[in-house]
Amino acid sequence: MALALQPFGTYRVSSDLSSQNPGPVAFRSASRLHDGNWTNDLFGTATLLFGMGGYLQGDHGAHIQIRAAFEIEDGTRFFIEYISRGEMKSHAAGQTPVILTGQIDIDPAHEKYAWLNHTQVAGRGMLTLNPVIQTYEMYVLR
Repeated sequence: MALALQPFGTYRVSSDLSSQNPGPVAFRSASRLHDGNWTNDLFGTATLLFGMGGYLQGDHGAHIQIRAAFEIEDGTRFFIEYISRGEMKSHAAGQTPVILTGQIDIDPAHEKYAWLNHTQVAGRGMLTLNPVIQTYEMYVLR
């Protein structure tokens, strides 16, 4: 059985508040997500309700963890949790992407979306600075 990544729209998220400082192991940041959406053929547009993220940045890369809640146009809500990896110095300069993998949790009673509880999502994201928005090309593993 072969697995394939199928396109799953565009995911955008931005932060309006963060705390950053050096730590004993790596540079650490925690951020509040304040705006975002995910547009694809299944959802139409899902809008960010709230979320937060944090990252550890070392000499050779960063480990970013995000947890967020979204609402689809039909009123259905879901959660996404993911980890992104990348080299932050070049990423922040708009030169290299970060790659995410994660999962969606959604009420299994919603037959249209329930299959998302049994798969993984992946994305390739770039950062823009004016305005500060992280935009991912998203895929679902089928």
